[in-house]
Amino acid sequence: MNKITNTEAPERNYVLELWRFIFCIMVLGFHFFSKIDSKLFHVGYLGVEFFFLVSGYFIGSFYFRQLEGRDLGNRLKSVGHYILSRFRRLYPLYFAALIVMLIIKLLIGQLTFSMLPSTLKSCYAEFLMLQWTPLGNEVLISADWYVPAVFFGGIFFVILLALTEKIGGYLLAPAISFFLYRYYYLLIGKIDVIIYHHCILRGIAGLGLGIFIYFICQSIPAISAKLAAPFFIAANLIVIGVFIYSQFGHRSKWDFFIIGLYAFSLLLLMLAGTPKLPEPVQKAFGFLGKTTYPIYILQMPVIELLLATNVLYALIIMK
Repeated sequence: MNKITNTEAPERNYVLELWRFIFCIMVLGFHFFSKIDSKLFHVGYLGVEFFFLVSGYFIGSFYFRQLEGRDLGNRLKSVGHYILSRFRRLYPLYFAALIVMLIIKLLIGQLTFSMLPSTLKSCYAEFLMLQWTPLGNEVLISADWYVPAVFFGGIFFVILLALTEKIGGYLLAPAISFFLYRYYYLLIGKIDVIIYHHCILRGIAGLGLGIFIYFICQSIPAISAKLAAPFFIAANLIVIGVFIYSQFGHRSKWDFFIIGLYAFSLLLLMLAGTPKLPEPVQKAFGFLGKTTYPIYILQMPVIELLLATNVLYALIIMK
């Protein structure tokens, strides 16, 4: 893998884009099939952990491109640009999904216009991406906890890196991740969101591990072509294995082993570098990668609509 200087963006890995799409479908399958009491994608929720690691990896990239070597004032200025950029990227579709869910609930009779003021009062924190705080919880879309987790968790780590620089990436980020994973392991023996603030903690754990992976990649010299192929094959075999496991596993202490496999496969995949693929294939994988956020954010309104139109009930009967 080529070293990334302060001014270079990380080379796009189109295989990673494909896996982002596949794991997004895994999460979608988890939410969809759980509605019809099916065991398909039984641990599809673990796809979210893959997204946290990837997001953390690119936060590490942001440090080397925008923060390293600059004085504190410029680093903090770059933090402001990061926050604004992420908000523009995440919030519009997030807001639109909440509005769509409100409209669907009105159309199917779960809400009436007379109930709307009280409903909005109950879910105002959700519109502010603050459902993880004591201000409120998820009223409209339960799966959207991921968005504030990755947004505010990202802000936390970007500020941390701006203040502590490489100490944050090599030491503090993995230490925080280890502490949080250990906390979940001892508390409930699985990875889950059981109390409102747990979504942000779960996000911070995954993001910190992803940041550490990027910093490790930066410290390892470019590998030879002879190693690149085995690394690439091993990385993809691991994520294929995780995808298969998602069909029959269940929430347990194995969740943490899967997260470890994610981290190892991401490390191998990034060290192997971007494979040479035909341009049409790259465009196809790139397009699939771009669809992951819209799919994730809009999945619950669509599932709600399917429930209301008895499509899912028809599937239950067919099953």
